[in-house]
Amino acid sequence: MNKFLILPVMVMAMSCGSNDEVASGTFDDGEGGKGSYSISGDGDDSETVIKSGDGEVRIATGSKAVSELPMGIELYPGADIQSSMTGMGDGKSGAMIVFKSSDDQDDVIAFYKDQMKDKGIEVQTEVKAGDMQMIGGERADGEGLNISVIKDDEGGVTTTLLAGGNN
Repeated sequence: MNKFLILPVMVMAMSCGSNDEVASGTFDDGEGGKGSYSISGDGDDSETVIKSGDGEVRIATGSKAVSELPMGIELYPGADIQSSMTGMGDGKSGAMIVFKSSDDQDDVIAFYKDQMKDKGIEVQTEVKAGDMQMIGGERADGEGLNISVIKDDEGGVTTTLLAGGNN
């Protein structure tokens, strides 16, 4: 599935411009298989969908970004989603969501520690390094979650949430 992750960058660059522009097409995956892509929106409010025999990848920004998180994890209250990406293939799925908040880094980490505990995800990794804090863990079924929170220059934080596991 990784071999077609380069395509989203090219496709999103082509989509910048009009809010009404929609592009779609097909491509050869380089291994004899075919895939398709579709783009809607513009660079600030867009969705790109790429499908092949290996699975599907969705990349979204603005109002088209994914707000439902994997494993029933809740989005941090008041979070401003910057971008999201989800993918499915080979019996596995994953998601990445980047959001901003004006709240304190410790508050965001505490919120997700509570979420992880409520969902049966054991915190196995906890790192504090400079302006970054990260927690990560996994459930017994192999579903994993990693949250990285970085302080920004405006007094808030930017959070990257990565989740994945079996379909």
